[in-house]
Amino acid sequence: MRARPDGQQGLRWTSPDRRRVAHCSLAFSLLLTTGVTRPGHAATHRAHPRHATKSVGASSPTARAASVIGTHPEEMKVTATRTLSRRQVLLRQNDPVAVTTITEHDLQSHQITNIQQAAKLLPAVSLQITNPRNTAINVRGLGNFSSSAQDGLENGTAVYIDGVYQTRPGAVLGDISDLSGMEVLKGPQATRGGVDNDGGAINITTLAPSFTRGYSVIGDYGSYNTANVRLRATGPIGSSDKVAFSLSGFSINHDGYVKNVTTGRYYQDYHDLGVKGQILAVPTDRLTLRLIADYSHLRESCCVTPFSTALTHYANGAAVVGNYWQRAAFAGAEPLPAHGIRDMLVALPETGGQAVDQETYGLSLDVTYRLSHGWKLENIAAWHAWFWYPHNGFSGGLGTTPGLRTLTAGNNQVYEQHATEEIRISSPEGRRFRVSAGAFYMYEEVPDYTRWQISAQGAKYYGYNLSPAVYNSAYKGALFTSSDNPITNDLAGYVRAKYDITPKLSLEGGFRYSFVTKSGSYTSTIVNSSNPALAAGVLGAATSYHASHRENEPSGTLSLVYRPTPDNFVYATYSRGLRNGGINLVSLNIAQGANPDVKPEIDDMFEAGSKNAFFNKRLLVNFDAFWNNVHDYITSAAYYTSAGTTISYLTNARHVVSRGFELETRGTILPGLEGRLSASYTDAFFASFNNASHPLESSNVPGLYSLTGNQIPLNSRWNLSAGLEYTTRLGNIGNPSGHFWRRLIFFVGADYTYRSSYYADASESAYTRIRPYGLLDGHIGIRPESGKWDLSFWGHNMLDKRYFITMTPLAAGAVFYGQLGDPAMFGGEFSYRM
Repeated sequence: MRARPDGQQGLRWTSPDRRRVAHCSLAFSLLLTTGVTRPGHAATHRAHPRHATKSVGASSPTARAASVIGTHPEEMKVTATRTLSRRQVLLRQNDPVAVTTITEHDLQSHQITNIQQAAKLLPAVSLQITNPRNTAINVRGLGNFSSSAQDGLENGTAVYIDGVYQTRPGAVLGDISDLSGMEVLKGPQATRGGVDNDGGAINITTLAPSFTRGYSVIGDYGSYNTANVRLRATGPIGSSDKVAFSLSGFSINHDGYVKNVTTGRYYQDYHDLGVKGQILAVPTDRLTLRLIADYSHLRESCCVTPFSTALTHYANGAAVVGNYWQRAAFAGAEPLPAHGIRDMLVALPETGGQAVDQETYGLSLDVTYRLSHGWKLENIAAWHAWFWYPHNGFSGGLGTTPGLRTLTAGNNQVYEQHATEEIRISSPEGRRFRVSAGAFYMYEEVPDYTRWQISAQGAKYYGYNLSPAVYNSAYKGALFTSSDNPITNDLAGYVRAKYDITPKLSLEGGFRYSFVTKSGSYTSTIVNSSNPALAAGVLGAATSYHASHRENEPSGTLSLVYRPTPDNFVYATYSRGLRNGGINLVSLNIAQGANPDVKPEIDDMFEAGSKNAFFNKRLLVNFDAFWNNVHDYITSAAYYTSAGTTISYLTNARHVVSRGFELETRGTILPGLEGRLSASYTDAFFASFNNASHPLESSNVPGLYSLTGNQIPLNSRWNLSAGLEYTTRLGNIGNPSGHFWRRLIFFVGADYTYRSSYYADASESAYTRIRPYGLLDGHIGIRPESGKWDLSFWGHNMLDKRYFITMTPLAAGAVFYGQLGDPAMFGGEFSYRM
């Protein structure tokens, strides 16, 4: 599971039993350790952004590199984060696209080191994470209908790190070395390069090497025995003014907070390691090369979920024969804790375990050459691998059954790798007509190996109402293995142009054409069973088939922009984008309507918006309204086996509408007081889906089910993120004695996030609907004007809200269980740089 503590980089304090964060008065009695800064960007890693900027000469290697790779010269040195943050926010202010930006300052003040933590500042973005393999990233409700792994598809929201496309969402959930900013471009963004998409694009940037030598370290300790260390070194290689390096690494450790009342063990802990090396070369004023190599390893004891409810009757009043309570009593389940949700407790047997490992490797080379007359040519080539290998003895595709060990093994191992190549050319800025064009290619293979084996207790649970001789011979020790190997080839060309009709009126747009092929085979077997046909009722039928998919799809965008003043403009945009189709690779039951081929999801979006800057750009107010018509929305259907388990497969809903409006504003309210507000309303619903599968509570009714009019899975209508921060000299608050204390900078801030209810599962059972929740965070700290060190303390979910973020149905027994959000956590951090 990847339900990571929001502030995994801060000092955290917890009571000895580690179950509850108690006594808020003690929350800031913290151990101080050293911290890592980020010398290679506009600010160091944890230096709070309130120190003076040191400029870089235009003729320096740093300035030349920055001008070529598209960053500001100050981004290559230790400078003020506020300066960079201002530029990061303004970067898209003249672009006719709805954008939410997370700046360097936002990352630092909110202890953000990965995309999962960043979600709280991105109200239009929702992450559904069961574990790193089972992850969905949505924008405006679009991207993926479920966190369930879909090896034959890509996510409809594209994620890029330093311009390199990341194919599997789970591979980007871990901590990112040298993280410097994020931006979310909402709606289809196919003509900006990379892969086609319909939800939008998330661009993540990291620090480039600096030609100014620097070293930094950060250390954390806090709630649930968090103990983290981050290191970074950067500078020129030797005395060169043409080649610089950076080397960074981290170690992240955190104990769990979900207790198994049977053994006393805690789950949801993690232990991560990562290292990243870079070389930046500027051999001439025209040529820049940036080579990045990285490795990370994640290990977690995860995916243990508290019991929510179990049905004894279906929606039509009929009794559930073999409900959870009956099966659990028959199989000898551990008694369930009375307050499992409130106290974060589960009941699991002494034997078995839950652990996952994930490794990622990556290598990329960005070569940029500035041609004559201001034209620029860029080529990015990359290779990445993602290895996912769990070691689970409780769960698998059958789910986690509360109080029981139904499996002796429940593992899906994935060995994904992909290579991407993109070349693009762009004309000079400042002309009346600007154009850019490029070509993109991706190759990906995702070999997946599954192994599920039913335990003796599982045989009794699934064999309820059968004789011991029957269920033991059919189920006990029955081993299900499967393998699949989807291969994707994606080739596309695109062009984008902008023309200024008048000084106030402009037209811009683009066109893309993609050619995509996918192919793969699926094979499954059942062994160690004297009655494989009966075992298939639990594990799924043994089968073997080959599937393929081909598509040729155009996409594009067109925007009309009117600027009444240089700092204000309105725009209207039409865009078409798509989530590429693919193939089903599961134990399909063709007789019940399953199809190996999945159609592409096509989105026609209409958007109108206004972007405004006031008071010399100290206040930004942006507003947009959108309407998406989505055809052949990719979702799932299911059929129920004779033993009561569920086999899910991919299908298409005929028509989905996603419509709403968004507000983004941030700036200076009063001297020293800054604020931000991001709010969104997204009404994303099935406009036509009459061939859906029944949810669990009506699965006893034959035939199809209509979800027309329902909100699509994972979508909350209302999302809000708001924050305030006040900064002043310590001498302005009181009258501290001594020059040192009077010149210290004091800062304090608070943030609130809210999400309304949503369906957490594609079945859209009423029992999988998550209730609304809001979270309150805060931070406080001091630093010298020089920014050499920084001491801050923070609290996340300070009101200790207990809430579900996922909810999963288990057909055998009619059980529902879910993943809890992080409890209250308090911490702090001390950073230092040289």
